[in-house]
Amino acid sequence: DLEFDVASGARPLSLDPASTLWALVFGISLLLMFWSARSLFARGGGVRIVARWIGWFGFALAIVMFLQRSMSPGLIYGFWTPITRASNPTPLGPFVNRNDIATWLMMACPFVFGYLIARLSSTLAEQGRLEVESLADSRTLWLVTAVGLMTAALLASLSRSGLFGGTAASCVFAIVASRRVSGSRMALSLVGFGVLVAAASFYVNVAALAARISNTLPSNLGGRLTVCHETLPMARDFPLTGIGVGAFERAMLVYQQSTRLIFFNHAHNEYLQVLVEGGWLLVVPAVLAVLATLLAIVDRLRSDRTPIFWIRVGAASSLAAVAAQSIWDTGLRMPANAVLFSIVAAVALGRDPAPAKDRHRHE
Repeated sequence: DLEFDVASGARPLSLDPASTLWALVFGISLLLMFWSARSLFARGGGVRIVARWIGWFGFALAIVMFLQRSMSPGLIYGFWTPITRASNPTPLGPFVNRNDIATWLMMACPFVFGYLIARLSSTLAEQGRLEVESLADSRTLWLVTAVGLMTAALLASLSRSGLFGGTAASCVFAIVASRRVSGSRMALSLVGFGVLVAAASFYVNVAALAARISNTLPSNLGGRLTVCHETLPMARDFPLTGIGVGAFERAMLVYQQSTRLIFFNHAHNEYLQVLVEGGWLLVVPAVLAVLATLLAIVDRLRSDRTPIFWIRVGAASSLAAVAAQSIWDTGLRMPANAVLFSIVAAVALGRDPAPAKDRHRHE
């Protein structure tokens, strides 16, 4: 997952203005998507509808992934051979790398789970109690199924960074939820979540998963500590402005001192790569933006007293998952993951819950 094989004839990308222009256009597009989604949600544009669609996409993605792995592993969608510089590609569904599909799933799972809790919360607010009919309606059942399959797919991906991010999301969701619900309901929710994870584990090769986890430290965190060690000199040599956006691959031709049978094409740490490519001129505003975002999310969670609160918690947990995974991977560089990140960020940072027609509607 870390590199591509130079001995096979693969050539690193050369630095050219096109890569920088593409990064700029991509970033602006994501910002426009974020602001558009945020404005739409603030006007009651259907946070629940978006959550349902993400649930459907996640459900379909998990099904495709399991079918592809059982029928034709190594082929995208079971038909196409991946064209990639990776020395050992692990295609899962439409994703070439296991860590990329894990990024999408670890964002989608808590978001859809938050929508599920929001539906139950709406029912509780309307009826004063949860009845069996409310818990067993068709939409609730398929939401539980979708979350369960996405959880199973995340575990089956065997992505250690994805599991780390998913664990971070679960912890954030539990901590925030514990401040809003009673102890007994929280305990019941934890039991339900545990049952869901246990059911998902039946779709997973537990032995392979345990081997991946146990091999993390002996394998030098999957080789990431070596990448980090050879990236830091770039940060020391160009502390103010960095080496330039998109220049990591070319610069590593000079800075990489380990074996040249493999080539490190990115830092496998989003924070380190931002530091290396942008220097402190980029790091300082980025840190300020992250702090402002964190404070805004906390403020939204404290002020929201509607069932949409739970979808917002799911979105915040998704962002926490990405923040955790970014310590040793760069999943947001995949466009599909960046788009989903923009949507969940828009929900987490929404100015106000949807109007009455969307707040209390039992959907």
